[in-house]
Amino acid sequence: MRQCVKDIGKYSFPCRMIDKWNVLNNEIVTAQNVHNFKEELHKWRQDTMSPTRTLYNTTR
Repeated sequence: MRQCVKDIGKYSFPCRMIDKWNVLNNEIVTAQNVHNFKEELHKWRQDTMSPTRTLYNTTR
């Protein structure tokens, strides 16, 4: 659920990222440092954006 109401707020960085941040796994969000965060995020993106996962996704 978005918190921004006015157009200037809707397109700001924080408003655009709220939904994306909330989708991330807890282990990504609570990474010990930036390096671990980037590694976990990269793994998560590869898994969630792989063509086979998109092609055979039954939860749509």
